[in-house]
Amino acid sequence: MCQLAAYIGDRPIAPLLLRSLELQEAYFGGHATGLGVITAEGELKVEKDIGPVERVRRTTRVEELEGVVGIAHSRFGYGFYDPRYNTKRMAHPFLDCSGTICLMHNGTISNYKSLWKSLEVRHRFNSYEAEVDSITDSEVAVHMLEEYAEKGLDIGEGLRRVARHLEGSFLLACISLQEPEAVWIANWHQPCVIALGEGEAMFCSSPAGLSEVREELDRVFEPPKNSLIRLTRGGVEITPLDSNRRVPRLRLNKNELGRAILEVLQRRGEVDFRNLWYELNPQGWARSLGIAPSEFEELRRRGISIVNPYIATLEMLVEEKKIICRVERRLEAGVEGVPRYTYTLSK
Repeated sequence: MCQLAAYIGDRPIAPLLLRSLELQEAYFGGHATGLGVITAEGELKVEKDIGPVERVRRTTRVEELEGVVGIAHSRFGYGFYDPRYNTKRMAHPFLDCSGTICLMHNGTISNYKSLWKSLEVRHRFNSYEAEVDSITDSEVAVHMLEEYAEKGLDIGEGLRRVARHLEGSFLLACISLQEPEAVWIANWHQPCVIALGEGEAMFCSSPAGLSEVREELDRVFEPPKNSLIRLTRGGVEITPLDSNRRVPRLRLNKNELGRAILEVLQRRGEVDFRNLWYELNPQGWARSLGIAPSEFEELRRRGISIVNPYIATLEMLVEEKKIICRVERRLEAGVEGVPRYTYTLSK
């Protein structure tokens, strides 16, 4: 799980998107940071490195990037915090071989190895790390999209066709020189919040990433799952992504989830955001959704993610003074100072 942001409009883009990531990275993220923009000269430029926003501001020229459209990514490193899988090469976003498409991903593409094998004879995989003989699973998507673009398909139809081949969990967001004033998002079932203003639009994984622009970008909503989304200046188009996928009808009981969270904290003491999430598997989540644990496990296998309701429940418990939230900075994935939300019961 990662945290993402994208924007189209006339605000200074690097400060806006980096701040949006910074507001989200203590959930899932912080191991690597990247930003891609389309410049006024019609070029795609990317800056990225390992570490949270605070570090990448120092190690790159990311704050110098300018443009009217951009995508930004805060990565949670693959491989159980193993620094060998958290390198600059493996950070998002990724460019295609022609340098005309820039793409980032949230989730886990479970069949990426077979896709990689079929693509590597025709494409250069810049995320490849010889020490672990692996790539970032997400990079397969940009090269698949590249091939559809070479066949003459537009970005939207290309994303639809890419989605048909992906297994696991995914939200793909991209910008392209083919359509330089649009952000495209293909979302199966990952967190996604859209905000619209006068002549500008923004996407974030979590509502926290919008907190400093909510007065101007005041039309905020979560689009349906399994959607193809096109953001333009102040506008949005939403159409179905994949007719072969069926979105489950889930009703989360926040009070029941809150009780399950309190039970974990009573048992474990202080727990961070990610570990608390997994401590709820599968019984706590199943109870909160009113389904059997086996049904919840099947939802996970299908790539169903329920992040923002989880965040909202934690915020509810903090407001009710039942739990305390703090940010702890840690050594994770070989990087010092990664922020992580941690929770304890109120005394």
